[in-house]
Amino acid sequence: MTEEERYQITIEEWSGAKSRLESLLQDTLDPYGPVAVMALSGSTKGGFGPITQLAGMRGLMADPSGRIIDLPIRSHFREGLNALEYFISTHGARKGLADTALRTADAGYLTRRLVDVAQDMIVNVTDCGTEHGQIIRRSDDIAGQTIDERILGRCAARDIYDPDTGELIVARNGMIDEDVADIILKANIPEVEVRSPMTCQLVHGVCALCYGRDLGTGDMVSIGTAVGIIAAQSIGEPGTQLTLRTFHLGGTASAGGDITTGLPRVEELFEARRKPKGESVMVDYGGILRLTEREDGARIATVIDSEVFNQKHTIPAGWDIVVEDEQVIKKGAVLAQEKDGEGTVVSEIEGEVYIEDNDVYVRFERRDEHEYEIPLNARLMPNIHDGMEIRAGTQLTEGSRNPHQMLRVLGEDATQIYLLNEIQKVYRSQGVPIADKHFEVMIRKMLNRVQVTKSGDSELLPGELIDKLQLLQMNEELISQGKEPAAGIPVLLGITKAALSTDSFLSASSFQHTIKVLAGAAIESKVDPLHGLKENVIIGKLIPAGTGFYAYKERERIGPRATLAEQGALDYSEEEDELDDFVSAGD
Repeated sequence: MTEEERYQITIEEWSGAKSRLESLLQDTLDPYGPVAVMALSGSTKGGFGPITQLAGMRGLMADPSGRIIDLPIRSHFREGLNALEYFISTHGARKGLADTALRTADAGYLTRRLVDVAQDMIVNVTDCGTEHGQIIRRSDDIAGQTIDERILGRCAARDIYDPDTGELIVARNGMIDEDVADIILKANIPEVEVRSPMTCQLVHGVCALCYGRDLGTGDMVSIGTAVGIIAAQSIGEPGTQLTLRTFHLGGTASAGGDITTGLPRVEELFEARRKPKGESVMVDYGGILRLTEREDGARIATVIDSEVFNQKHTIPAGWDIVVEDEQVIKKGAVLAQEKDGEGTVVSEIEGEVYIEDNDVYVRFERRDEHEYEIPLNARLMPNIHDGMEIRAGTQLTEGSRNPHQMLRVLGEDATQIYLLNEIQKVYRSQGVPIADKHFEVMIRKMLNRVQVTKSGDSELLPGELIDKLQLLQMNEELISQGKEPAAGIPVLLGITKAALSTDSFLSASSFQHTIKVLAGAAIESKVDPLHGLKENVIIGKLIPAGTGFYAYKERERIGPRATLAEQGALDYSEEEDELDDFVSAGD
């Protein structure tokens, strides 16, 4: 056993012991007693964790660098700690105080960026009429939420029937309230398709049915509600609590990890960093996996993607076969000819010859090999082994996935679910429950741009970033006129980039890089459509939300029902590495 393996097993054993102790302690406490009520109501800021420290054991501690010390504190506060245990405790307490002072500013800045990117997300119409929705599966593990928690307060995208009786539980566009969610949970329905802000067809803002219930009132969301601002504040405000959480746990190492991994991880996801910390190795192609080791000790994963082509040639009687069995031939080689040399049979492909009676087979194997170097400190996923067949997008090593690579290999849906799950994990591991829809509003803004790869008959330039729904509308017009549509690939933008690439130059210039944004807008003779809140405040107009909404209600547009793939305008011919500098700058 190596030192690293011994360390990992020690940590796992002690973490398991502490969690068992926590559940035993929970069972012994009176659920209506003052201590249990504090823990269950959220007053302890960490559930039964702090109470386990008071009456169970302090547990594993982290050193100043964040590495967990494999010597746990077995005492608890009620009996008191010895000198060594007290000294180990001081690391975390001191770090907690430093974190509180330094990280509150980070949480505030994250809130500002979230507000800036989502400030134009307003409920503009009741129904956008989209046929698409988000499929919520019972098997999905989004930070430990059950299916009824995730569908509560949403509208169904399809009629939902009881699988046993065939009875209609809720019709399309019907609200899934507590009773309906409970019926769906008990009926063991494997998946439910619901309306989601991520699939809304509105060009600006979001429609009421795609958003669902207003979590403040418990009723359907009202027209004119600024759901983007609400989402930004719902995500940003607990970010400040996340920052302070280290102080409450006093440096004890928990399953959620120290919060210094918490807030920076949320930021890493929202900013869609191209090089996430501890990035895992993910394969771009499917095939057979071969794990080898080079002489210098480096581990190499090779994905072999092969395909076999067989071409059969039936040779007429009396002709001479001029090739031999198992002979390797080139394309265009003569396989057989007439006795007089007049007629010939020629191979259309290169490969190896197999002769069977009067039939000549030419066998060609197309073989692509893709190599991935596995870092020395990376651990392979438990289900990965040599010789197995893997699909494109399979994660080989433990760690964070690269969302840009996911978008390219697995597509938008998988990327949306990954971002939602990873952000929820950070908040929920710290005991902060936030509704999925707030994150979905943000993820919609991060994924609503397309980079043009082919102009077609449009006026767009290759490399230009354009709103996905605007491109769909433009293509609808081009197709109806018999012209060639423009093609592009979906792009994932971090919240800072998304805020700066908005249609409104007033909003972008009041956020960051004022001179650069205004100079660029002047050169392009840009027009600001004034769809958001900030730009209307800047010029002193009524904001298009709340009671001021009705002054602007005539202007809404709904995007076409098609997708880029259906229009034949999804083009992955350009490699991701060649993406516009604008997308990757500053990561």
